[in-house]
Amino acid sequence: MVREGVRLVTLTGPGGVGKSRLALEAARRLASGFREGVRFVDLSAVPAADLVAAAIAAGLGLSTSGGRLLSDLESYLYSRQLLLLLDNFEQVTDAAPLVTTLLGAAPGVAALVTSRTVLRVSGEHEFPVPTLPVPEAGTDEDPATTQQYASVRLFAERAHAAAADFELTSDNAGTVAEICRRLDGLPLAIELAAARVRVLPPQALLARLDDRLRLLTGGARDLPERQRTLRSTLDWSFDLLSPPEQALLARLGVFAGTFDLRAVEAVSGDPATSPADPGQAVQVIDTLSALVDSSLVRQEARSGEPRFRLLETIRDYALRCLRDGADWANAHDRHAAYFFALAKPAAAEVQGRGQLGWLDRLEAEHDNLRAAMSWLADGDIESAVRLFWATWRFWWLHGHSAELAGFEQKFAAGSERLPPYQHALALTGAGFVLLANEDQAGTQLLFQQSLPLYRQSRESLSVILTATVLGVLGRIAALDGQEAEAVEQLEQSQALLDEAGDGGLAGDERAQHTLTVALVHNFLGQIRLSQGDPGGAAQHFREGLRAGRGSSDRVSILISLYDLALSSQAGGELTGAAGFLQQGLSVAAEAGDQTSVAYYLENLAGVAGQQDNSQRAVRLLSAATAMLQAKGSGWLHGYVPRVAHDDGVLAGLRSRLGDAAFAEAWAWGGSIGGRDAVDYALETG
Repeated sequence: MVREGVRLVTLTGPGGVGKSRLALEAARRLASGFREGVRFVDLSAVPAADLVAAAIAAGLGLSTSGGRLLSDLESYLYSRQLLLLLDNFEQVTDAAPLVTTLLGAAPGVAALVTSRTVLRVSGEHEFPVPTLPVPEAGTDEDPATTQQYASVRLFAERAHAAAADFELTSDNAGTVAEICRRLDGLPLAIELAAARVRVLPPQALLARLDDRLRLLTGGARDLPERQRTLRSTLDWSFDLLSPPEQALLARLGVFAGTFDLRAVEAVSGDPATSPADPGQAVQVIDTLSALVDSSLVRQEARSGEPRFRLLETIRDYALRCLRDGADWANAHDRHAAYFFALAKPAAAEVQGRGQLGWLDRLEAEHDNLRAAMSWLADGDIESAVRLFWATWRFWWLHGHSAELAGFEQKFAAGSERLPPYQHALALTGAGFVLLANEDQAGTQLLFQQSLPLYRQSRESLSVILTATVLGVLGRIAALDGQEAEAVEQLEQSQALLDEAGDGGLAGDERAQHTLTVALVHNFLGQIRLSQGDPGGAAQHFREGLRAGRGSSDRVSILISLYDLALSSQAGGELTGAAGFLQQGLSVAAEAGDQTSVAYYLENLAGVAGQQDNSQRAVRLLSAATAMLQAKGSGWLHGYVPRVAHDDGVLAGLRSRLGDAAFAEAWAWGGSIGGRDAVDYALETG
């Protein structure tokens, strides 16, 4: 520290992150560099800033009279070389100038401070203490792999201390990893959780983490009282905040994931105050900055507009504070209103040439959009449905459609009292959620209920949405083997689309018209393909692709390219099939649609197998399998005949390659990662 010219370092971070432990370890390693070693001063019991000098004197073993306290400290330290470790400075930060005064008087002294709040004095170097690294979701659950993460090692050590028979095994490693993720890698929370293992095995412990503030108690008796429960640790930090800071922290609990300053301004005011008021905006910035300085809000490192987040443990505490106050509904209403207003333009813009920019924007707000939809679905079902329709392409293309499971029940049940058009929209939205989550029978039932409601409506989109519903019903009928009924419904859909035309359409209407045109052509083509007519099928698929490319609608493009590959395969044109699949793979990867990437990899594997390139086939199948295990199924399977491998295909590939080569190829594909898998698949196979 002294050699580098740094004499004041403040370790900052939320309660329980391990600042004191890290400071003590750092002091132990640095002690040999100071002639008089290290002097430790615990300030946690010091109630006021004007008593800090006396506490430092006591820590140094210095006897002094009250009137000469500062000068005696300066004289004592002047000729000494020592490291002064000042622990728990957060409640006496007004004494921060004293530290710089002492350092100015004693050139051989350096100070290492722990505090939940930066001191904000000259010469200070802040070191934010990070939480412990946690395994990424979907990573290998092998104990040897998970133990590479400090959070898992800490849990295992403390759990073994609490229950001597606890061991990290293949049965519990994944659960322990998830516990560490849910607790944000916060050491105190992990230690308190691990102590519960004596009565709660990891799976039972994980199931109770939603009530973590009550669950995580019972810390060691030799710890300070504020560190024996997670709640008391957070209470300690909360009580140090000013009333405006406490109020804002509570409101920030409504945010899920990250958020930006404009969103904070939107939820921070009272109902009578405009969020755009300049005076309020400045006050919000100052208060938010104080919360960042207090280590309760984290600023994300990224270019452009800054974003912020709360650790989930702190968010849980903030929500409890919000619920205990009178601002619960107002804060959630403001949050939902802000994200609804942000998403409204996406209904038209998230398809077309600006789609990628909008997808990135919505991805940044992904968790908040889901939270807003959930709040609205419990009280304003019409707005919840409108939010769904504004953003559904995002949920589909970015592989989040499975997260909407459950909303279909709220949409369907909560919309019965709405006017016919709004009721029909809710039923259709619910049906699409079910379709994306592999419930075609449920989709069919809801879509059939929506048809008479659309016919009662005079809304301009009703005709196009009726065509959409009929098209999907035709697809489901075809899957059930009812080809005559399927063709009839699809032809009805085409007639409605011709009636609506597309010349005078704009915005939502044009986007939905384009998608439905592409869907109907693809569904008709799939019927022709099942009848053994790949040429006739390809004509329909090309019409679908033309419609999608004409409006840059990636949903339509992905469906059409996939189907064109199927028709090429059926016609024996394997090179052409691979070309269509590689085009679609590029579109899916560019849009961030990881599940569709996996489906395209699967089909490319099938083509490689047909081309007798067994190693490539196994690698691609393994990469696709790993991606689907991490992400789950996606929307594309509801619209195209997914080409899935089965045990027979794998057995055939194993027979061709031999066991060793098959295992090597499978391991390679499963470990390569999504971006590298795409690059490999785009190579000429």
